[in-house]
Amino acid sequence: MEVNPILNKIICHFLPSAKAVVISPITNGLINSTYSVEAVIETQRKKYILQKINTLVFQKPKAIQSNIVLVSSFLKINNYPHPILELCETSEGENEINFEGDSWRMMAQIENSYTINVVENPEQAFAVGAFFGQFYTFLNGIELNQIQAVLPHFLDTKNRIDAFQLALQSANSDRLIKAQEQIVWMVKHQDLPQKWMQLQQQKELPIRLIHADPKISNVLFDSATNQPKAIIDWDTLMLGTILYDYGDMIRSYTNTKSEDEPDPEGVFNSDVYHELTNGFLSEAGSFLTDIELQYLSYAPQVIVYIQALRFLTDYLNGDIYYQCNYPEQNLNRAKNQINLLQQILKI
Repeated sequence: MEVNPILNKIICHFLPSAKAVVISPITNGLINSTYSVEAVIETQRKKYILQKINTLVFQKPKAIQSNIVLVSSFLKINNYPHPILELCETSEGENEINFEGDSWRMMAQIENSYTINVVENPEQAFAVGAFFGQFYTFLNGIELNQIQAVLPHFLDTKNRIDAFQLALQSANSDRLIKAQEQIVWMVKHQDLPQKWMQLQQQKELPIRLIHADPKISNVLFDSATNQPKAIIDWDTLMLGTILYDYGDMIRSYTNTKSEDEPDPEGVFNSDVYHELTNGFLSEAGSFLTDIELQYLSYAPQVIVYIQALRFLTDYLNGDIYYQCNYPEQNLNRAKNQINLLQQILKI
C-alpha cells in the first residue's frame, strides 16, 4: 500500500466524494506509471486504475483519450459482449488532468480478472486469437477519420530499415564485430520486407483500426472461467493493416523463450502458431479481404524481421531506446528474434 499525498490530490479530481482510498502500485507496465486504487464511494467499495501517461512516448495524451472514448462508445452502441475500458471524468467533465506538468487519467478497473505473460497451451492461443478476431469484427465499420494519430511512423517499415542503415554507419567497431553474424543474416534477408512495403505504398492492404500491441499481457482473463475477458491498453490504437496485429501475435505468442534468450533450441511452438491462426480466422475471417488472406502467413515473417532489426539497431546505437539490464541484452534480443524467424520461415 502506498501513502502518497500527491496521488491522493490527483484522485480527488476524479473521485471527489471518495471517503477512503487505498493505492497500490502496479509494476508490470513498461511505459506508463500505473496504480490500483480502491475507493469507498457512498458505502460502496470500487476499484480503479490510475495512470500517469509517459509523454516522452505518447506526446499527444489528449488524442489517446479521444480514441479510447470513441472506441468505447462505438463498441457499446454495437453491443460488444465483453467489458470495455471506461475512462473516469472529473467534475469539470474532463477525462484527463495535468498535475504539475504530468498527464493523469483514471478508469474503472475490470474486476475478477488476471493477466499472464506467456501463452500456456494451444487451446488458450485459439481462444485469444478468436477473442481478438471478435474485437476487430466489432470495430469493423468505425469511422476511421475520427481516429487520431498517437505514434507517427510506428508502422513505417522503411523508416526502420533506414534507421538500421544509419546505425551500421555510426556504430563503434566493438559492437559491429560482436554483432557481425546477425548483421550479415539481416542484410542477406533484406528483401524479405520488400513486398510488404510495396503493398503499403500501393495501398493494397485495407486500412483498419488496430490495437498495435496485442501481446498476451494486454488480455485480461476471467478469474472464474480462465477464458479471455477483456482487451486492455488501448493507448496504441491506430490505423494500419490488421496483418500487423496478427503478425505480432504470432511473434509474441509462439516464442517459447524469454525475449533475450539466444539459444535457438525449441524457440518456436508450431501448435500455438496454427491454433492462434485458426482462432483468429474463426472470427475475423468473415470480413478479411482476399488480399489480406493471401498475405496472412507473410505478415509474421515481416513483423519478426522488423523487430529483430529494431533490437539490432538499438544495440548498434548504444542501447538508447530499449531498457537493458546488461550490455549484450539487445543483441541477445535480436538473436532470439532471428532464431524465431528462421523457424517461422519453415512453415
